[in-house]
Amino acid sequence: MVNAKLIFGGIEGGGTHSWIVLMDGRGEKVAELEGPSTNHWLIGMSECQARIKQLVDDAKQMAGLPQDTTLEGLGLCLSGCEDEEGNRDMAAALMKRYPVLARHVIVSSDTKGSIATACQNGGIVLISGTGSNALLLNPDGKTYRCGGWGHLLGDEGGAYWIAARAVKLLFDEDDNLIDPPFNTAQLRDIVYTHFELKDRFGMLQHCYQSFEKAKFASLTAKISQGASNGDAMCARILYDAGFALGRHIAALSRNIHEALLFTEDGLQIVCSGSVWKAWEHLRPGFVDGINPRCEKDRAIPKYTLLRLAVTSALGAIYLGASVAKYDLPRDYGKNARAFFTHIQPESLGATKVATPKLQMKFPKSLTPKTQPKFPHNHTEGIQQENDLENGHSNGHANGHSNGHANGHSNGHANGHSNGHANGHSNGHANGHSNGHSNGHSNGHTNGHSNGHANGHSNGHTNGHSNGHSNGHSNGFANGHQNGHANGHSNGIFTLAAEGSLVDSTSR
Repeated sequence: MVNAKLIFGGIEGGGTHSWIVLMDGRGEKVAELEGPSTNHWLIGMSECQARIKQLVDDAKQMAGLPQDTTLEGLGLCLSGCEDEEGNRDMAAALMKRYPVLARHVIVSSDTKGSIATACQNGGIVLISGTGSNALLLNPDGKTYRCGGWGHLLGDEGGAYWIAARAVKLLFDEDDNLIDPPFNTAQLRDIVYTHFELKDRFGMLQHCYQSFEKAKFASLTAKISQGASNGDAMCARILYDAGFALGRHIAALSRNIHEALLFTEDGLQIVCSGSVWKAWEHLRPGFVDGINPRCEKDRAIPKYTLLRLAVTSALGAIYLGASVAKYDLPRDYGKNARAFFTHIQPESLGATKVATPKLQMKFPKSLTPKTQPKFPHNHTEGIQQENDLENGHSNGHANGHSNGHANGHSNGHANGHSNGHANGHSNGHANGHSNGHSNGHSNGHTNGHSNGHANGHSNGHTNGHSNGHSNGHSNGFANGHQNGHANGHSNGIFTLAAEGSLVDSTSR
C-alpha cells in the first residue's frame, strides 16, 4: 500500500563529492542536492557520519520538511564500503549516534548502488574511470567482484592503465624491447605534448618525483582523440583497454545466476566512468574480451550495456526502501538507457563453427607481427568482425591475416605470407580486388567472407598485391581499415535481424 507521507533517502558517496535524493512514499522526488566526499577512508569515520547527517538535514530543508522528520529508510552507497561486515557496523554506529535520523539504514558500495539504480533483479556494474572495477549482484543478493585493486595491482582498462600503457610502449620501443605493431609518431607527439617533454628522461619526474595519477589519467582522452583521427597505434591501445574490460565480465560469468542471462535484454551491464566515452574504440576489444578464455568462463548469450541517466542515489533509496520492507514505486526505464546490445550467434540456434582453442597470454597486444590469429565464431549470413583483435581491417602492418579460419595467413594454409600461396594474389581467380571501387566493403553483408571463392583478391584498389611495398594496410592508404575511413573494425556492425551486433542506433 502506498503511503505518501513516508520519506526515504539515498546517498551516492564518492571520493570527491556526494549526492543525496529524498523521495516520498509514492516514489516522487522531493529533494536532490550535491555535497562533499563521504569516503570514510579519506576523511575518517566520524567525519563521514557527520557529513551524512548534514546532507540529510540539508535535503529536508530543501524539501520543506521539518528537521525532526525521521526517514523511513536511508540507503548509503559509498565509495570505500566494500566489506559487508564493516558496512553493517557502520550502519549500526550511525543509528546509535543519530537515533532519529532514520528507522532503517543500509550501507553498501557505490558499485552496488549503480546496479540497484538500473536493474530490478540484479546485474553487473563495470566501472572504468581513473581505475576499473566490476561487481556482480545476483537476484539472491549474493555479490561477486573482479578488479578494483588500484593502479599498482590492477585497474586494467581504466584511464590510468591506458595512459601508463602508452608511455611504457614508447619506452620499450626506444629500448628496442619491442617493435610496435603500428607507427608511434602520433602517439609520441600526444604523450610528449601532454607531459611537456623534450625527451623521454623528462618522463621520470612525472613517474617518480611528482607523480599525479590524475595527470596520467587525463592523457587517455587525448589518446581517444588520436584514435578518432585515424591513428592505428592509439586505436590499438584502446582495443586492449576494451579487451581488459570485457575480461572483467568473463571473469564474473561463472557466478552469474541463470535468471540474469535469459531475460529480454539478456545480462544487463551498467557502464560507469569517463573511459566509456571512448566506446567507439573500446567496442571491438570488449566484444572479443567477453568471450570465454579460461576453463570456467561461460559464454553469455546476450548482453546489453547501459548508462545511468540519473544519480545512483536513487538505487540507494531503493535499497533503503527494501530494508524497510516497503514496496517503493520505481521506473527503471527512466534511470538508464541502453547503448549497445550483443547477441551470440549460437544463441539464435545457428550452427557453431569450431574455433581452435587459444593458449593465450593476456594482454595480447604487442605480439610479434607474424603471429597468426583465429576468427570469431560466426554463421552464414552473419558478418564476422574483421580482424577485430587489433581493431583494424585486413592487411595491417602487423601482418595478421584477415578472414582465416585455422590460424594460417589469409587465403593460404601453409604459412606463406598474406595474399599469396603460390605467387598469385590472395584467393583471387580473376584479379578483381576485394573492397574495389564498386563500393563492396570487406566482410560485406552479402555474407561472402574475405578471400572467399567469389574470386576477388584481398583488399587492393589499384591492382597492387596485398601487403605492397609502400607499407599501407590492405585496401587503404591512410591506416584506416578496409572499406572504411573512420578507424572502426570492418564489419563491426551486423544487421539486427541477423543477431550478431546491435548498436543503439538500430534498436
